[in-house]
Amino acid sequence: MKLFVRRGHRPRQKKHGRSLLTFKGEEGKRPRQILIGVGALLLLLLLMSVFRAEPSLMSSAEVATVHDNGVLRVGVRTDMPGMAYEGEGLEIELAEMLAERILSYDAAWTGERDAVELVPVTSMTVASKLNDGSIDVAIAMMPRNATSAYSYSSAYYEDICRFVTRPGEGGRVMKNIKIGYLQSASTSSLYVPTACFSARLSAYLEEHPDDGLITTYKYNEETISYAYASFDELFAALQSGEVDAIVMSDLYLDKYEGTYEFDRSETILGVYSYAIASASTAPALASLGDIMLSELREDGTLDALYQKYGLHPQLESVTPNA
Repeated sequence: MKLFVRRGHRPRQKKHGRSLLTFKGEEGKRPRQILIGVGALLLLLLLMSVFRAEPSLMSSAEVATVHDNGVLRVGVRTDMPGMAYEGEGLEIELAEMLAERILSYDAAWTGERDAVELVPVTSMTVASKLNDGSIDVAIAMMPRNATSAYSYSSAYYEDICRFVTRPGEGGRVMKNIKIGYLQSASTSSLYVPTACFSARLSAYLEEHPDDGLITTYKYNEETISYAYASFDELFAALQSGEVDAIVMSDLYLDKYEGTYEFDRSETILGVYSYAIASASTAPALASLGDIMLSELREDGTLDALYQKYGLHPQLESVTPNA
């Protein structure tokens, strides 16, 4: 039997397409409950994996060595306000927390003596002390994953690297100018953390080949770099006009603010992520630091420490200026 339809009108057809998932109103109540349940399950699984991982790590040979020594030896800086200065700072507190966490698994430790031995280090000595076993871990502004010689936790602080100019020139366009930087003291067998400045500048130059940034000059047929052996020499070169801008991170600028006059350029080179580091032969210590940091982030303790020491970490991703 044929069906006839008036011209100009179509018979209405029942739609059989899938209804869109919604989380709104009464209709979205069930999907919301499912989503919350899945989230809770994932969090539970994460916590279970952490709780399983920590006892296993505490049974490692490197932790046994710490227990035998009766103390965790942590390399810390002594010259970075907010991080580690005159026995106070974020890195000092992280060292104490990690030491107590590890020693609490030792039946012989009663808590009556210090769990941590703070070993003073500099950017020049921290790597050698890790290498020769003078310290168990370093919490001393070590850039994460900078070298395969060490194991690292996740980052506990992110520090912006930027160009620095003379006062009043912070908005200057970073093109066709002379750039000074801290000389890298790293070798194939020894890593120096401040080498990250020259490494980040090299990467920036490769990313901006047409900006005309000058880092060398000719003298008696010899090519000489605008690289300086110390921060004092670097700032002196900027102030005298030998270079037009220098490369430094915000934590170091905080340290030298008041000692030298400068402006922070709006041009960013990148971000350094500082992490707890242990020798690659003792990865359990860095992994335990990672578990601790995860908990400190989750319960807000890390944020509270930032506030306590007047620190302002770069918590969002930063793209180097184009």
